[in-house]
Amino acid sequence: MSANYKPKPGSGDNGFTDLFGGKRVGKTDLRVRTNALIDELASLLGVIKSGLKSGKSKQEIAGVQGALVAVSGFIAGAAAAPEIKAAVSGLEALIAGRSKYLPPLKKFILPGKNKTEALVHLARSRARLCELLAWRLKMRLPAVYLNRLSDYLFLLARKNL
Repeated sequence: MSANYKPKPGSGDNGFTDLFGGKRVGKTDLRVRTNALIDELASLLGVIKSGLKSGKSKQEIAGVQGALVAVSGFIAGAAAAPEIKAAVSGLEALIAGRSKYLPPLKKFILPGKNKTEALVHLARSRARLCELLAWRLKMRLPAVYLNRLSDYLFLLARKNL
């Protein structure tokens, strides 16, 4: 949302909402549904962030939350491609950094080692759902970001949280 955004109370009461630029669409529009799930993912990341001990991981999650705002805006029609491309590169760097310190996987991982780890896996699965919807919208750039995000969250969950 821009700094000039002013919600209009009741403007969505008839099942329609505004996309970026003022275009009205039904609340069941796939872009609206995708952004609702991205909003849920960002909120879940906030819960995770509040339970993390590491300042570095908290900063990484805060960066992801900011990138999700750009992804959501792009899906709603805002021009955010440069921010998303930079966010993909940033996630790739985080993935490379985390990967080199983890041993190879030898078995499937079942979430539930602790509450925060389980929540990170929940966020990972939400990111995958968002990615699938982005592909359905034929929005490659958000889908690629969300794919990298699920990879990053998988690695974060493998860390001793």
